[in-house]
Amino acid sequence: MTGTEIEIQHGLRPILGPATQLGFVVRDIEEAMRHWIDVFGVGPFIFMERGVSQPVGTTYHRGQAVQVELRLAFAYMGDVQIELIEQTNDASSPYTDFLNEGREGLQHLGFWVHDHDEATARVEAAGYERDYEIRVAGQTQSIIYYKSPSVYGPMLEIVPPMWRRSRQAVLEHIRTYTGTDPIIRFDTYSAFIQHAGVTFD
Repeated sequence: MTGTEIEIQHGLRPILGPATQLGFVVRDIEEAMRHWIDVFGVGPFIFMERGVSQPVGTTYHRGQAVQVELRLAFAYMGDVQIELIEQTNDASSPYTDFLNEGREGLQHLGFWVHDHDEATARVEAAGYERDYEIRVAGQTQSIIYYKSPSVYGPMLEIVPPMWRRSRQAVLEHIRTYTGTDPIIRFDTYSAFIQHAGVTFD
């Protein structure tokens, strides 16, 4: 057994698994996509002009119901998903909080966890505060954003296991894309899910 194998065998098992998404909040998503494409060679991007769905669903910021209008884009840098978020209304959200602080750029680290209950219990016991919830009808587990202590930095997003299928669909669509435009446009994320044939049964 090599030294590397010994280190892996006896290393800690990260409760969240590897960070699978870097989430960036930007003021101009078209400009941001073009920067990632032209400067870093990252792309193509799957771009959702009108966010997750239409009409806009209700989400919860600090326990209050809100309707957040977004433009979204996804690409991959290796196995890590790059998410770009531009909020297009002034609803209360972690995204407007971030921008109102005079910031732009990396806002959260996203994790598609294998055990949602264990992951949320662990981080909440460590003092992470629930800030934003995206609830899906018929599902008991939400996508949750947590405020993080300064020692950690960006907000933490925990995504239930069911959403792994949609993440994989984005990855496969990008890796098999043969078009010439590095921006693949859809009206909404829901429209992309339907186009990709993703089911959550």
